[in-house]
Amino acid sequence: MRPFQSILCIPALLCCTFFCLGQSKEIDSLQELLNSASDTVKVNLIRKKGILLRAFDKDKAIHFLSESVEEAKEIGYLEGEIKGLYSLGLTHGMTGSYAESLDYLNKCLVLATKHGDHERINFIYNSMGIVYKRIGNYPKSQNYYLKRIKLIDSLNLDQDISSPYLNLGVLYSLMGNHEKATESYEMALNVFKGNESEHAWLKNVVLSNLAEIDFENKDYEAALDKFLKTSAYYEKQNTNIELCAQYSNIGNCYTQLKKWSLANDYYQKALNLAEQLSIKQEIATAQYRLADLMFRQKKFNEALDYSTKSLLTLDSLSSYLLKRDGHEMAYKIHEAIGRPNEAIYHLKQTMAYGDSLLNETKIKEIQNLQIQHDVYQKDKEIKEGELQMALLNTKVSQNSKRLVYTTIIAALSLLSASLLYFLFLGKKKSNEALLDKNKLISHQNEVIESMNVELEKRMLRAQMNPHFIFNSLNSIKHLVNSNDKENALKYLSKFSKLLRQVLESSVNVSLVLKDEIELLKIYVELEALRFDHSFTYSFHVDETLDLYQNEIPMLLVQPYIENAIVHGLMPKEGQKNLKITFMDRNDLVECTIEDNGVGFNPRTDEGKKKKISRGMSITEKRINALKKFSDQELIKIENLNNGKETGTRVTIIIPKDQQTSDKDKASA
Repeated sequence: MRPFQSILCIPALLCCTFFCLGQSKEIDSLQELLNSASDTVKVNLIRKKGILLRAFDKDKAIHFLSESVEEAKEIGYLEGEIKGLYSLGLTHGMTGSYAESLDYLNKCLVLATKHGDHERINFIYNSMGIVYKRIGNYPKSQNYYLKRIKLIDSLNLDQDISSPYLNLGVLYSLMGNHEKATESYEMALNVFKGNESEHAWLKNVVLSNLAEIDFENKDYEAALDKFLKTSAYYEKQNTNIELCAQYSNIGNCYTQLKKWSLANDYYQKALNLAEQLSIKQEIATAQYRLADLMFRQKKFNEALDYSTKSLLTLDSLSSYLLKRDGHEMAYKIHEAIGRPNEAIYHLKQTMAYGDSLLNETKIKEIQNLQIQHDVYQKDKEIKEGELQMALLNTKVSQNSKRLVYTTIIAALSLLSASLLYFLFLGKKKSNEALLDKNKLISHQNEVIESMNVELEKRMLRAQMNPHFIFNSLNSIKHLVNSNDKENALKYLSKFSKLLRQVLESSVNVSLVLKDEIELLKIYVELEALRFDHSFTYSFHVDETLDLYQNEIPMLLVQPYIENAIVHGLMPKEGQKNLKITFMDRNDLVECTIEDNGVGFNPRTDEGKKKKISRGMSITEKRINALKKFSDQELIKIENLNNGKETGTRVTIIIPKDQQTSDKDKASA
């Protein structure tokens, strides 16, 4: 299987004779015009004659094209010189002289760039991409195709950009990168600019190339579907040459799918068309594939008949590859039907043509390497020449400008020195004034920062609810009067521990999570003891949460826990549960306080909102202060009442980023 573009050589061979006859008449008429032409017209006629001659005689074509370039130089006809160099590059490329082709194309590129001839630059990039592809330098070929696309896009040239994408698709197929090849083919269809018939042609070219990729990937069903569509298109267009190749490809797909009858039908169609068109290579190929098809079905007599016909057709051709494969097929058939002498003969022929093919391949590889070396040397010479020219131009320019620059610099130096002196004096005064202002602002900032830290400490101390302290002391008094010394001592011990930790930590703005959680646990234990263990509680901490690294504002959560116990759980009858959870949410710490208490009613609690406790008011301000570290909602209160169950869930989001600034405040 091969890309569809290779099929284009077949119609070129068929049309060559008629094309050459027409060109001979045109060359004669051009010679008559040349006798009376002059200046730019003469240059264009000489170039056109060279272009027409390259189909007959490369040397004469190059002679006339070179003459057109020289004539253009003499009369200062830059456009004619550019076109002549480009035609020389194409002529050498079409005749296999790739090093010379790239040499002329590079010269043409230099002139076209100076002249701003972007359309010609576009053609040069395309031609250089083709030349580098033919010598096997795929990365450079890809580079020039991409340059062409970039040029058309950046300058909005009125040119069809589908061609370079189609060329890239073929190139990626040769490189074995089927994914990029498919992307390039699809882009060629998307960016195509043309009429419907041209778009239909391009679509079928792309479809055929995609089918080639499917076949190489052994997705024979997908390849078959595409080949059937393209063959239907070529049948409508009555283009038998392309249709012959498509029939053969369809036969290959059916063969791989072991649908012998359908494969035979399409191979026969391909053979009939090839015979009508007298294309011997396609005739031999179709006969070979029919022989292979019969051999796969163990129809050895029919296979032998097609194999013999294929070898007879190949006698007039010079393809070592086809002859090797043909004799190899004959060898397999004779061996299968028990003819050892004939099998040995064809095996020897297979080996002989295989050696010839190997030698031919090696010669081509050596030639390609030599061409690539020549191209490398040419590129190197061009770059060195450009560098030397650039250095020479730079030296000349520097010498001519040096005297002018020296004079200007000398005149400006005195003026600059005077200006700099006065600027220095003014800058010095303004810097002194600015320094005084900065010192004043810095001092004011320190005072404000100190006041902020002091206010923060006062807010922390205000977190402890005076009612809680009063109630706690009453509870201790009640336990002492009831002679419950054990519980009184426990309560008093925990209460004193809580007060001590709060007072000791009040100098800090934030606490590490471990200390904060311990503080909250003591607080909840006190509340549980105060309310005679009428509710159960639990703390859950995410295992991934670093309790020693992460910090949160001190006692930020406590007022919400107090609300959950006092206003949520205590008014409820029956089982009472309190759950406190700390979770790691990437850049956030999420604290959830959930109870199964009486919940809240937005209507009945509307009046209560107006009487917010001082602790909750301060907490709300503290949470608002955290909003500068996150754009998320930091507090969320949910009513869990659903008819059967009741309760409230409070979710508090604490940004981790605020920890650094809190530490700075504390250290200040």
